[in-house]
Amino acid sequence: MDVWADSGQIQGSRESQQDSYAHLEWKKGHYLLILTDGMGGAAGGELAGRTAAEEFRNTFLESKEENPRRRLLAALDGANNAIYAEKLHNSALSDMGTTLIGAVVVHDLLYWVSVGDSPLWLITDGQIIRLNADHSVGGLLDMRARAGEISWEEANQSHQRHILLEAVQGADLEYIDAPAEPHQLQPGDTVILASDGIETCSLDELLEIVTAGRPSPSDIVEAVLEAVISHNRPGQDNATLVVYRYS
Repeated sequence: MDVWADSGQIQGSRESQQDSYAHLEWKKGHYLLILTDGMGGAAGGELAGRTAAEEFRNTFLESKEENPRRRLLAALDGANNAIYAEKLHNSALSDMGTTLIGAVVVHDLLYWVSVGDSPLWLITDGQIIRLNADHSVGGLLDMRARAGEISWEEANQSHQRHILLEAVQGADLEYIDAPAEPHQLQPGDTVILASDGIETCSLDELLEIVTAGRPSPSDIVEAVLEAVISHNRPGQDNATLVVYRYS
């Protein structure tokens, strides 16, 4: 099976780029995908996103752990500790933190660890599905709406949807999404890691881009970023995506 991956980002209307990302084949048939979305002011968010992504990558690659899930969790610990170390050196960075998604593809198996609200989407069989948990008030409200505890209108209209329940901030992590079992990919499946700036586009838009004419990951990255720009949204956030295609 041939495999492709690509990534890209725009700064939007923000003063700095606080998203970071990486994708690489670390050994034959094994891919590592990383995305962070920093927070804590322009300087703090940029540093947090970059530090976490770099430390996650380095810890993962240096690890001798063979189990992909445990290796991802160790890399998350490394990223969290790196944020803690930065805060020790500069008290002005006390509010900084970042969301994080780290995903590994081992042949046809997808493992991931995530903290925060950045989405990990799977496009398969003409559907777009969010695989990872949403550690935000919005995610909690959507869960309550699915359970029938509140209406979808109440969930969608809340002004607190954007508030994070968890982020990589150098403290103990209460919410971590790291499923015990991997997801098995099918030929043609597309995996997208994204910062929330990409959600300027609707899921229907993203699905159409990915499924129209079997575009390559490079085509998808270009088309999605162009679509985000075309919305001309006031206050557009940084928008970043990493696209992986299993075929």
